[in-house]
Amino acid sequence: MKQKLLKILAVVALTLFALITWPWPEKKTPHATTSAKTEKNSTESRKPLRNGDPNFKPVPVKKPEPSENKKAFRVTNPDAIAFNETQEQALEQGPGLTPALTEEEITNSPQLQSVVKALNNPVENGSAISPLKAPMLFDKDKFANDDAWRQKYLTSAEPARAFKSDPNSNIKIERVSPYYLEVEQGQEVQIQVKIGKSQPASILSADLGQIKESGLTFATVISDASSGIATFTFKGVKGTFGDSNITVASPSARGKLKFVVHTKIPKKEISDNQK
Repeated sequence: MKQKLLKILAVVALTLFALITWPWPEKKTPHATTSAKTEKNSTESRKPLRNGDPNFKPVPVKKPEPSENKKAFRVTNPDAIAFNETQEQALEQGPGLTPALTEEEITNSPQLQSVVKALNNPVENGSAISPLKAPMLFDKDKFANDDAWRQKYLTSAEPARAFKSDPNSNIKIERVSPYYLEVEQGQEVQIQVKIGKSQPASILSADLGQIKESGLTFATVISDASSGIATFTFKGVKGTFGDSNITVASPSARGKLKFVVHTKIPKKEISDNQK
């Protein structure tokens, strides 16, 4: 009897557990129904008011017609036109494409001839071609007393001479020309320094141009016997524009000097139809 009662209680317990844990479907609450109706009414209220209006007619948007008095944009500033043409000329010339040397220029310049000759054997004559190669030693006594040695020194050119000076000299190289100079292509400007009388001075342009005394970008000259002023002539040539950095020194004077020569491309004349 007791065992039957236990079995009945076990069945009742399982039944209650199944009823409690069974996933019964949830019933819709009145609140959810009200929200759905409210959302539907709100959607309907947002409909455009013109829907169904028989009097509504869309108006096409027309593109505005250009004014007859409106003129096309043109650059009229003469400086702006000249600048643009200058840049075009620079591109036509090509940076660094300087004019080729002529036979006449070579014949008239012993220093240029020495460089042309050195090109036949650049390994043995590197000092005549590259500023990275040390130049020949300067002998002050031979320059003053040996005519042949002095002539050989003045008729040859070495770019690295522009870096050589005498730190023990009683004479210091002095600036005569201003630090900054300007020249147009085809024109010339002088670079002058003061050293001892009848003494050599050398120049090197690191940014092309041409030194008239040699026809190269480097040269050696002898200073005036009275004033001690050494004069170089920088020539503006095609293919050179902007700033050229210049170095000048003398093997018989202390110090070195720097110059900057700005080469300009000549402005073209502005035609009447560009004004």
